[in-house]
Amino acid sequence: MRSNPLAALGLWLFSAIFACAQAAPVPVVAAESTYGTIAQAIGGPHVRVNSIIQNPNVDPHQFEASPQTALAVAQAALVIMNGLGYDDWMRRMLAANPKPGRVVMIAAQLGAAIVMPNKNPHVFYDPRVGLLVAQRLARQLEALDPAHADDFRRNLQVFAQSLQPVDAAIAQLRAQHPHLAVTATEPLFDYMLGLLDWKSLGETFQLNVMNGTEPTPGVVVRYEDNLRHRRVALLIYNRQVSDPLTQRMRDIARASGIPTVGLDEFAPPGTGYAQWLLASLRNVQLALHKEAQ
Repeated sequence: MRSNPLAALGLWLFSAIFACAQAAPVPVVAAESTYGTIAQAIGGPHVRVNSIIQNPNVDPHQFEASPQTALAVAQAALVIMNGLGYDDWMRRMLAANPKPGRVVMIAAQLGAAIVMPNKNPHVFYDPRVGLLVAQRLARQLEALDPAHADDFRRNLQVFAQSLQPVDAAIAQLRAQHPHLAVTATEPLFDYMLGLLDWKSLGETFQLNVMNGTEPTPGVVVRYEDNLRHRRVALLIYNRQVSDPLTQRMRDIARASGIPTVGLDEFAPPGTGYAQWLLASLRNVQLALHKEAQ
């Protein structure tokens, strides 16, 4: 029986198209680059990650999505967001751009047992939350692209191992400065402070700043007193948020001989999650070391 060249060509074309379709990277949208860098670490070349907020000068609380953002969300097979009101603009994007089968991961829900009673949204500064996100990502990507399941599992192992130096740095800093009292212009670093077993003073002031609420005069006076009387060993400030009130507190801290350290709300593009956490811990350690000299 003679073979049909046209049928053979058609079968080859079908196989090629199917193979290309199978090889296409999974489109992933991360509300913030912190989660985008985790998705890239787990997905490797098998994902196409679009991190919506990656400019360190953008305040995530005040971000307004663009038409390009809406298009990216509409095309995504998997979306990662923080939750706890941190990126509600993404909820609106998802509602306005429905897509059957799209997977939505909310970091704060994955780490619900870790979330603070005051619903502090900065859960990404807890490496346990980062690992939970990575674990769920690996499972979801396996379901979306089973052909590369082994790669996702290996990448998850590498990611988990990358967090070991973070745990070691936390343990070292906790031992060097046990039960330290610190403060911050807003509760950006509170989850990490909990792991360090450090106490953060001036919580009401910090929450007011985070929520865009004017602190009462009494709250401001108590916060200033903590600085003027050196009841805290360190002032942490958000490098992405600057206003006259927080700048004034930084000036008072410096005048009182209290070291200050600026931290970011999310990992810069091209920086691994563990690398970003280690850099933050190192900056804190350096600030305290300078004060001790």
